[in-house]
Amino acid sequence: MNQQTPPVNYLNLEQDGMNKVEELFKTNNVTDNSLLNIINEGNDEFKSVNGRNMTYSEMRSMFG
Repeated sequence: MNQQTPPVNYLNLEQDGMNKVEELFKTNNVTDNSLLNIINEGNDEFKSVNGRNMTYSEMRSMFG
């Protein structure tokens, strides 16, 4: 199997997403929409750097 090497910002995007989720918990604003917004923002950032959407496995790896 040929595995792609994640871009440098992959870990930064993952950490940014985790920070945003932690902030939602602190402010008690966890909803389906707020979590989906974080995933969509991460995907948009990923797409701006890589020129494509995340694969399903990349999204699962980054956002669980």
